[in-house]
Amino acid sequence: MNPLPIRDRGYANPDLLAETDWLADRLSDSNLLVIDARFPKGYAAGHIPGAVNLNGFGAIPRADNGDMAEPDEFGTLVGSLGVSEDMTVVVYDDPSQMAGMVAWAFMYYGHSDVRILDGGLAKWTTEGRPISTEVPEYPSTQYIAKPVESVYCSLEHAKSAANKPNTVFWDTRTVGEFEGTEKGWDPPPRLGRIPGAVHLHWEDMIDPDIKTLMPANELSALLMSRGITPESEINTY
Repeated sequence: MNPLPIRDRGYANPDLLAETDWLADRLSDSNLLVIDARFPKGYAAGHIPGAVNLNGFGAIPRADNGDMAEPDEFGTLVGSLGVSEDMTVVVYDDPSQMAGMVAWAFMYYGHSDVRILDGGLAKWTTEGRPISTEVPEYPSTQYIAKPVESVYCSLEHAKSAANKPNTVFWDTRTVGEFEGTEKGWDPPPRLGRIPGAVHLHWEDMIDPDIKTLMPANELSALLMSRGITPESEINTY
């Protein structure tokens, strides 16, 4: 089964996703950089040619309290990978939530063109596209990160927003993590959820067979069923 093309799925911002054939045609583009957001072991076993590794679980710098780190820390990290501010950045994983975490970090730090590979490595390999174990090295850059605070819910904002009308805290973890019966990969000091949070696991938005994001109408119905509406202030975790 072939998925609908991204531009035919009704998304408000289709350019946040990249098709596998679109990426395959641009692997030699010097103004495009591919980031593999998986754990280093998976990256070493085989990745999209030319991709660098930036693990979505743990590699993105954080402040001591879990908030986002100072922009110069992020700039130093991605600059060492060869990312410049005017590049198109395409992020992928199996797929899992790691690609989203890395892509969102780029968005928060002001990168203007970042996309997630729709279907991830699963779709790429199913289509018989090339895989490499070579680790590329690119010239370092002086990357200047410029945080966009409007897309970020800090700890202080979360405290002030709790219990406000039209504010939703969306827990994207597993049911067990939401209910406090499972620890998950990187458990918090206390299990459970933010009081009043709604649950929708990130996997429920991915087609289980072809691993691509569901069309907008299906996503909308799914989100609305959880009380997540366009009028809400939506804070995810």
